[in-house]
Amino acid sequence: MLVGGVVSPLVVLCLVAATVSCSIGIVAWREGTEPGSKSLAVLLFAATLWAGSYALALTVFDPQQRVLFQIPIDIAQAIIAPAWFSFTLAYTGRGELLSRELYAIILSFPALTLVVLVTSPELLWSNYHIVRVFGAATAKFDPNFWYYLHAVYGYVIIGTGLLLVAEMLVERFSHYRAQATALAIGSTAPTIAHVTHTFGIGPFPTVNFTPVALALTGATFGYALYRFELFGLSPATGRLGRRAAIDDVAVGIFVLDREERVIETNEAARSLLDLDAGSVSLQPLTAVLPGIDLGEERQLTEVTVNRRTRTYEVTVSPVTDQHGRRLGRTVSVSDATERVHRRQRLEVLNRVLRHNLRNDMTVVIGYTDIVEGKLPKGDRDSVETIRARSNALLSLAEKARSAERVMANIEHSGTFDAASVIRQTAESVAAAFETDLTVLGPDSLTISGSESVTRLVVRELVENALEHGGDSPVVQVEFAASDGVLVVHVADDGPGVPAYERNVVEAGGESPLEHGSGIGLWAVRWTVDALGGILEFDIDDGTTATVKLPYWTDREAAEDGAPTEST
Repeated sequence: MLVGGVVSPLVVLCLVAATVSCSIGIVAWREGTEPGSKSLAVLLFAATLWAGSYALALTVFDPQQRVLFQIPIDIAQAIIAPAWFSFTLAYTGRGELLSRELYAIILSFPALTLVVLVTSPELLWSNYHIVRVFGAATAKFDPNFWYYLHAVYGYVIIGTGLLLVAEMLVERFSHYRAQATALAIGSTAPTIAHVTHTFGIGPFPTVNFTPVALALTGATFGYALYRFELFGLSPATGRLGRRAAIDDVAVGIFVLDREERVIETNEAARSLLDLDAGSVSLQPLTAVLPGIDLGEERQLTEVTVNRRTRTYEVTVSPVTDQHGRRLGRTVSVSDATERVHRRQRLEVLNRVLRHNLRNDMTVVIGYTDIVEGKLPKGDRDSVETIRARSNALLSLAEKARSAERVMANIEHSGTFDAASVIRQTAESVAAAFETDLTVLGPDSLTISGSESVTRLVVRELVENALEHGGDSPVVQVEFAASDGVLVVHVADDGPGVPAYERNVVEAGGESPLEHGSGIGLWAVRWTVDALGGILEFDIDDGTTATVKLPYWTDREAAEDGAPTEST
């Protein structure tokens, strides 16, 4: 429509809105694999149809022809509200709610409104006529009941979507607030414009600024696409990820209310305990896990499932609101049957190694002494072999016993003089081998850490160096501390620890073809790993074993009232 040779500004604004919405819609459609992208594209294409149709309608002054443009406009309006709702559900990670039945319900009323528009427009309005505003053909009419009903229906659908977007604004530590702000502004502007037109508010009640406001929608959504990675950083990922972490994890989850009744379970819980979701709902947890104590944070309980007794590890955590009031509990359940059985087997084997083997070897050595005294001197070599192997087995049992004691108290830390401990341990081992060694390091080194681990590590590494260092081994122990780490080097000039012994310890496992002959290096590896340390071997004109053990730094020790390091 030309006004004095100039196109009406309302027509221009509507065409701009159509262009912007169409452009952003194409971009969204190309992002079709992202949650909600297709719905957003459909919404923007519907906005393009609305703005374009309204731009043409503003150039038609014949009421009979003008009303025909209301059909594509109402088709666009019928699409926009459901498309917006569909987008917000998918974008916020609730896409599973978008069933065919829900789509049918949402679209049924707009479809019925289109039928009313074509067959009985009097239900929508009366006294339909044209009013010139800014040189454009705007429509004026008296709204009837169905018109308001259709408007309110759209507001409910769009408002529900806005609430889902607003949730991202109030979520704690939300990464999506910038996106949510852009989406909220983009969807609120046309909603306000439509409300003012529907209820005749403002200085130009006959002008429907909704399609013009849709230009702002397209602009803000486009800004969210490019500036805030609308489809690269999606809240659906976080929500669906949390749900997958609960549903797909092998740990069973029960959610309880204040009355300790089961209100939700995941698939793992139902599978572990062979439960039916319907039968367990609102049942007391004690009916599912008999004997459980909800006042105890972590516990083991036995349950008979399919006529087999299983042991489950149960962890209980409170569910509280922002005021710290308990609303219920979450209970995680994992099958610990094999772990418990394996631990029992290890305990039995360990007891046999520590007790039975030790006692029996002591008896064997005693009888060896008796037999040796009754044999001729020329026949005593075999007895000496028996004594040597028995002593070796007895030493192995003692090492296992010592390693077990250290591992059982590995978290126990205290302040001690590492220099004194290292020197005494190394020299006592050398004395047992009736040889000498060199110890280099500060005269005093007071640190806070595990003294028992330090003794075990030094003893085993020095023993290995003396055992595998040749006929006359030259062994040197050097230690120092810096940056919260105690470093101990044990070096020898011989062939050192055999390669197969080092390989199994460095690899962290044994095999039928490659295995160690003792437990000493394993004890070192276990304790060092447990404390977050490092064990390394360097082969160069001998073997150098290096252990790096973390300890409390001066600052941390001072905070706990421990003496600071001295050298």
